[in-house]
Amino acid sequence: MKALGLLSLLLALLIVAVLTRKQLSATHQGASGVAASAASSAGIDLPKVDNADDARRVQQRVQDDMNRLTQGRASEVDRGVEGADKP
Repeated sequence: MKALGLLSLLLALLIVAVLTRKQLSATHQGASGVAASAASSAGIDLPKVDNADDARRVQQRVQDDMNRLTQGRASEVDRGVEGADKP
């Protein structure tokens, strides 16, 4: 009797695992498709990432862009503070 219960439990876990894997793969494919279509409608070219080197290059480019943007914004804030009338 215990063996039947254990077998039923293992079968239920197997079914849940298969369904979860199927759902996650469908969600991932759907999300990337939606992101790609949104980017193309906005006129943004998405980089093609086929291997780890491409991924590192894209990551570095994004990091450089963010650093450049934050430095530009920091200098604008500094100029605004320096030019303000101080009491």
